[in-house]
Amino acid sequence: MGEHIVKSFDDEMKGLSVELVRMGEIVVDQITSAMKALKSRDLQIAERVNKNDKQVDAINDDIEERVMSILALRHPYAVDLRDTIAALKIARELERIGDLAKNCSMRTGVIIEDEKIKGTKKILKMGRQVAANVTAVMKAYEERDAEAALDIWFGDEAIDNYCNAIFETVLTGMMADNSSVNACTQMTFVAKNLERIGDHATNIASAIHFVVTAESIREKRPKSDRTSTTIFLQEDDENGD
Repeated sequence: MGEHIVKSFDDEMKGLSVELVRMGEIVVDQITSAMKALKSRDLQIAERVNKNDKQVDAINDDIEERVMSILALRHPYAVDLRDTIAALKIARELERIGDLAKNCSMRTGVIIEDEKIKGTKKILKMGRQVAANVTAVMKAYEERDAEAALDIWFGDEAIDNYCNAIFETVLTGMMADNSSVNACTQMTFVAKNLERIGDHATNIASAIHFVVTAESIREKRPKSDRTSTTIFLQEDDENGD
């Protein structure tokens, strides 16, 4: 971010960036805590995630006010305009990520009631990867690194593959033991929430790329999500019933 002739404008732009980075750190902690609640079967951690979501919402509101003030009073142009608009977009993406992390934590109570449920290790691994992606994309924002943003954009396919694998594991287990239907259903929702967080991270990457290069990413985002068409048919038993 370049220096401006008017120091107060420079301070406002830097303050906007700092607040956005802080929001990203809180959101990553929300994702990590939601996964920790699931791993440790700790509903108190899950409840903290629910309560802390208000902090994410408050920062989003603050950033929106800052952006509107800059647009109204500073009339930014060129890279400053791109940076200001991108901050608004990124804040909204982070706010949605926070909502999804909260949604994951809210489903913990049902999941941990079933000690036999399969797929927990995979979903925790997916959660770590998603948190790493959000961390990386916010670092790309802080450093205005378009190449790093592209890496996140093209790396989203790995998140989809995690989601596909979890759906296959969980739904297969559900077919084998229908007493786990409720917990398994909640587990698939968590997997989809994490997959959507990955999508929001790529949206942030796209915004960063535009700020730095003034160009949109031309390549289509690679997608491998097959969960909407995943169907499992239970085989007939030996008696043909």
